[in-house]
Amino acid sequence: MPMPHEWPEGERRRVVAEITAALDEQRWNDFGEIIDDYFYALSTIDPDVLLDAWERVSRDWLADHPRYQLAAAATRAGGRSSGRLEEHAVRSFTGWVLRQESPAVRDVLMMHALEIRRQLELGRVERAADAADDMERTLHDADDLHGLDDVVPPMRLQVGLARLAAGDLARAGEAFAEGWRWSRSALPHPLAPELAAYCAVVHALAEDHVRAQEWIDRSAAGAVPPGDAVIVARALIAIGDLDRAAADDALSTVGRGVDSGDLWWVVEHARARSALLWGDRRRGRADVDDVLHSYPSLTPPSSFAGALLRADAADLLHSMGEAAEAARRVEATGRATVHPVVVPAAVRMLLIVGRTEEADALLDEADGDRVMTGYAPARRAVLRANVSYAARRTDRYRRVDAAVELLSRTAAFDAAYDALPVVFDAISTRLSRQPWDGARLIIPAAYALTRREEQVLGLLAAHASVQEIAAAMFISRNTVKTHLRYLYRKLGVSNRAGALEVADRLLHRGHAG
Repeated sequence: MPMPHEWPEGERRRVVAEITAALDEQRWNDFGEIIDDYFYALSTIDPDVLLDAWERVSRDWLADHPRYQLAAAATRAGGRSSGRLEEHAVRSFTGWVLRQESPAVRDVLMMHALEIRRQLELGRVERAADAADDMERTLHDADDLHGLDDVVPPMRLQVGLARLAAGDLARAGEAFAEGWRWSRSALPHPLAPELAAYCAVVHALAEDHVRAQEWIDRSAAGAVPPGDAVIVARALIAIGDLDRAAADDALSTVGRGVDSGDLWWVVEHARARSALLWGDRRRGRADVDDVLHSYPSLTPPSSFAGALLRADAADLLHSMGEAAEAARRVEATGRATVHPVVVPAAVRMLLIVGRTEEADALLDEADGDRVMTGYAPARRAVLRANVSYAARRTDRYRRVDAAVELLSRTAAFDAAYDALPVVFDAISTRLSRQPWDGARLIIPAAYALTRREEQVLGLLAAHASVQEIAAAMFISRNTVKTHLRYLYRKLGVSNRAGALEVADRLLHRGHAG
């Protein structure tokens, strides 16, 4: 028996037989009707049938039907949303639709899908999100979606990709899940496993690996071999579970750069997290920089991909004690108050210089961000515990307990490595799950500033001299110089000017943007 979201083999054979008969008898319009009903399903499960069909169809008939010209171009592009369509087919289809007084809903949806695709290729994620809004309105306002069982799931996939690129994880998850539900209730559609895999990626990025695994399990039942989304989700889940072997295995099966598909930037994020926990951190930072420099139009600071990778770079820099450069990376995103993905690095910088109240405020702001509605990221709970310990608050034990509960519930155990050393010790003794598979803390044990060093940094920010600092703190000049020496090392700078730059970024500007 086929699974509920598999396309039954008997149904596939029937459709292929109808296509063959229509081509043999040169019934081109009948062939077009079959394509209308089953194009995306066949693209998913049997694209070779379509490749052969487009070779056999009448060129004159195809020239008169721009919808099928575009379908043929999509087949030749490999059926992937990241594949580049032939420009003449896109222009022909677009002009044809615009000339119609009342175009068919399926053609309007395809216009929106083409716009989403074009804007994502150009790195214009806000415009892609606008096109996704247009598509959702078309789906909502359509009087009748009859005959669109094959069309709606891939359109929902495009909406989800636009939401994901914009960093709106909540709405991306909704779009993928809605496409999956439609797939199960329609043909059933063979795209269902891929949509389930994208749901898994969203949940994994939101640090809920238990829910991500549930979607992986739904995806695994399909007849289509695992795609990139499944592999990426498995890599993120393995990293969250601190299973280095499984993470390495998953990442070894996907390529690098934009050629690896729509989720190429999530792959690079997973590689950066792996390097942070287990690998060569300096090489990991260099790899992230190489990606940002190689694909600047696809990773602008305002995009989710750009913000996520810059936050990864900041994490790696923090782990190597280079706080000043980490501050520059976070500040470059301009998103510390816009997307929660940047928050951990920004909070960490505030904690280093003892700005616990501002760290708390930033976490509060992140908690209210709608793009993470329905999620409770484990890293944020760990950061809350960090703040409580750094401020020596009475609720620090409760905060640790809350972090432990969330780590256990979401299986995002890698979040524990965002902890201060004392917090990590408290978390690890409370967690029943062991061992930790050799992973390393992001914040070195000697990284956070002492109270004295915080005072020195504050006086430096006020442009006090060594003598003035000594007088204000009732210590000798030599003691001030000792404090400065340790301060420079912890901030990753070599002189007073560098420390003043950090002070300006972290003290005067608060949370970097």
